[in-house]
Amino acid sequence: MGLPSGLPADPAPAIAYSYLRLSSKRQVSKGDGERHRDGFRRQIELRDAYLAENPHLTLDTRFNLHDIGVSAYTRANIAKGGTGKLRLFVDEVEAGRIAVGSYFLCESLDRVSRAEINIAQELLLRLVNNGIIVRSIIDRQTYHAQSDPMQFIISIVYLMRAHDESLMKAARLKETWIRKRADIGKRKLTARIPSWLEVDGDGFKPHEVRAPIVRRIFSELADGRGRDAIARGLNRDGEPTWGKGRAWHGGVIQKITDTRAVLGEFRPHRMEASIRNGIKVGTRIPAGDVIPDYYPAVIDDDLWDRARRVADKRRLGTTPNAGGRQGTRISNLFGMVATCATCGNPMNYRDRGKRSTIVLICSSSRAGTCGNDVRIPYQETEDAVLSWFLQLDLSKADAGEMQRLEQALREAIARRDGLQAEAETLMRAFGRGDRFAEPAIERIRGEVATIEAGITENSATLLALRDAGKSDGREPAIALMLELERANASDEERFAVRIRVRQMLRDTVTSMRCGQDGHIDIVAIDGSGHRFRDGYWLHDGRWHPSGPGLFGFFRKITKKEEERRRAWLEPAVAAYGDP
Repeated sequence: MGLPSGLPADPAPAIAYSYLRLSSKRQVSKGDGERHRDGFRRQIELRDAYLAENPHLTLDTRFNLHDIGVSAYTRANIAKGGTGKLRLFVDEVEAGRIAVGSYFLCESLDRVSRAEINIAQELLLRLVNNGIIVRSIIDRQTYHAQSDPMQFIISIVYLMRAHDESLMKAARLKETWIRKRADIGKRKLTARIPSWLEVDGDGFKPHEVRAPIVRRIFSELADGRGRDAIARGLNRDGEPTWGKGRAWHGGVIQKITDTRAVLGEFRPHRMEASIRNGIKVGTRIPAGDVIPDYYPAVIDDDLWDRARRVADKRRLGTTPNAGGRQGTRISNLFGMVATCATCGNPMNYRDRGKRSTIVLICSSSRAGTCGNDVRIPYQETEDAVLSWFLQLDLSKADAGEMQRLEQALREAIARRDGLQAEAETLMRAFGRGDRFAEPAIERIRGEVATIEAGITENSATLLALRDAGKSDGREPAIALMLELERANASDEERFAVRIRVRQMLRDTVTSMRCGQDGHIDIVAIDGSGHRFRDGYWLHDGRWHPSGPGLFGFFRKITKKEEERRRAWLEPAVAAYGDP
């Protein structure tokens, strides 16, 4: 390859820095002998051959100047603050930590830059003007401070050609995907499909093992299980993962439950590259309308709606997990629903063992900061509320209540959209992070978060009211729960059905306030109010006991407790009538 022109015939020893770059990790050799996939090995062979012909050069081993899967077209390899190794080398040169007269070896200039000519040429000159000798091995060109000016003119041609090639490739790729999206009704856009499907000729079909797992995931989410709990259940049951991960986790479950591809929908997207903090980031941008029935659906709309109702509430923090990891026992069906009528704090479930009565007690009362020290008998309350819940008919909801919710929803959406437009105007006028605009934008963020929480609540309520005429599974779920209780089934057997009933209650009950006089007032999502006390339900002007008539067994109570209940029940019967 000879010595570079313009340098001494007997050059002094120098350090050579080898820069290797591949725009795609697929170009790294996999040992399959495919030349087009062996760019990394080819660059190393060229470098080693050059070093062998120039023994005065010693290869540097301090810096690993390899940019694998890093674009020179988007300048990701030289972006300030990024992870590009070329950027590291330039910074070291300009800081004076690379000796003048050192060599920078590259296969060709297009490995260094494919950016616009002004950017690419400026990069080359920065290295040369700082005393670095740049060798483009395959072109047999060397650039240094004493180079013939014609060489730099030739470098402009090389760099312009590299940029034009990348520009043309990007344009052709874009045009290819535009044509594919235009023909989407005639042929499938891509063979990449959701993990729960498989290719079937020219179409797709549900995977016989994975599709049932998707239905299980959505059913458990709709029943109130958190995504982490769902993942733990799959791991416990030995379900293999669908990718490289060794175990299921909540993030994977969220990806599955957040995509409408499970309903058969497909939304075309295009990739838009940008540089953030010196790193190339690809952003998927919607490119076209949603295409229904593109994939085979693996769940129905009803299951999707029920699961989304729970997921949206969890996302906005309106239905937090009351007990974190719950294990295999759901003792309290009213967790995060029952609150103290005096202070508004949660009512805690308290069980002191077989000799005691299980009660609900104000969490603040236990700490001495609330005067409501009432003990609500839990078992009787559960019986009474479930008796009411079985007979609740939301299909008769007041039309005015639905109209009120719809109007509130329209107003909230309009308010949210107005605030978002206001924030966008501020960012356009002042720029993101401006010290004058940021306080106003932060205020808008807070208001939008509050409004979106209300939108989620109203949307879920409207959905439940509109679907009230359908069978929502209350009766079979409660029947199974009681059957397992009578059979003294294990906690593991009862867990699934109790968590489902608890979620149904959360979806139906707007508030459950426990008063200091022992009364429990429940407001349902249709706006109707209902009163309970000590296992009795006030219905049609009469106090109805919930116990043996519905559930087939009695709750044992002490004589003292029986006298306490009689003290309020007898005057109540006189006022409302004997049940």
